Amino acid sequence: MSNHISPETGKRLNLFRPALWASIGYVILLAGSGCLRLYYCFQLTPYTTDLVRNLGYGKAFPYYGLVLYDLTPLDLAPYPCQYFWENHHYSYPPVTLLLFASIAALGTALPLAKIILTLFDAAGSWAMWKYTGDRWVVLLYWLNPTSVWFTSREGQFEGFVVFWSVLALLALQHKKNYALGILGLAIQTKFFPIFLLPYFLQNLSWREPRRLTAQLAWGIFSLVPSLLAYLFGGYPAHLLEMNYVPNINPLSWFVADPTRYVEYPVWLIYSHLFFSVAFEFFCLYGLKRTQTIWPWLTPFLFVFQVHTSRLGQFWYLMYLPALCLLVEEKNFRRALFLGCWGMSLLGLSSIVFGLTGYQNPPDVMLLIERIFWGF
Repeated sequence: MSNHISPETGKRLNLFRPALWASIGYVILLAGSGCLRLYYCFQLTPYTTDLVRNLGYGKAFPYYGLVLYDLTPLDLAPYPCQYFWENHHYSYPPVTLLLFASIAALGTALPLAKIILTLFDAAGSWAMWKYTGDRWVVLLYWLNPTSVWFTSREGQFEGFVVFWSVLALLALQHKKNYALGILGLAIQTKFFPIFLLPYFLQNLSWREPRRLTAQLAWGIFSLVPSLLAYLFGGYPAHLLEMNYVPNINPLSWFVADPTRYVEYPVWLIYSHLFFSVAFEFFCLYGLKRTQTIWPWLTPFLFVFQVHTSRLGQFWYLMYLPALCLLVEEKNFRRALFLGCWGMSLLGLSSIVFGLTGYQNPPDVMLLIERIFWGF
């Protein structure tokens, strides 16, 4: 029987309604991804050591403060981060340093940190729903394969960056004077949100001098963490040093340069090229169709930068959904999020079919296992 009587209304319920099963499937996918993420939080990090490094700097923050920007991991012995990129200074802006200082104050267990970072992914999903009212956009972000792996398994913090960016967009949507201030904080988590700056500047109250002054004041005030890091540490001078990101980019559009790909299979290289170029052409089509510039040009420029930079990496695309929110047309925005999902799946394939050097060697895995519950 497909019809049942509802005890509350006395009306018959049609159990074969597509909308009902779509909602049930939606909840199952959300919950299933949440369970998978929680499971990953309690697994070792097989491909990166960034979480250990970030927690080491976070634990040292109460003792050194912003002077940490002048120190290398080797200076933080006996913390285990001394063994990872020991001669490279801290490369993230001060708001991120404060994040890991706060997490380390609660504990340095890797599962705890990964759970907190996963919660930022969840908070970012909630903020996207508040901003768009579109539950399918939320689902595509929450199920993003690279985000699921690199946030909940590896402990990367791009979800923290996305959260602050969407929070800034929400404030701008509600015409809050402090929107530019939140964007300033987002830029000081990782520099990706600077791509949103032209859109924000375009939407400031240029015809209302008093309100414009307040908006700009919030933006300037938000830079206080970077100012303090400049005054009391080596920030941002060390950011210009040689980076420790591998000089290999499987996403690169320069397919004639074999040094960028090493052991990546040809089909994966050209798949990255095809999907990313298709994404770019869709952005240009949307720009022409809607006659709006920055909502489309912003994700276009970000994808262009990642795919043309020698240091660009596939996990950088975890931030792309935040930029796609600028597009107001529901179907176009969903198409962009599907594009993000497809490129993300290809990116995650890069650690399966590509360079095995991304995988932590046995001695590193042994150290991670020993410090898994804190150091």
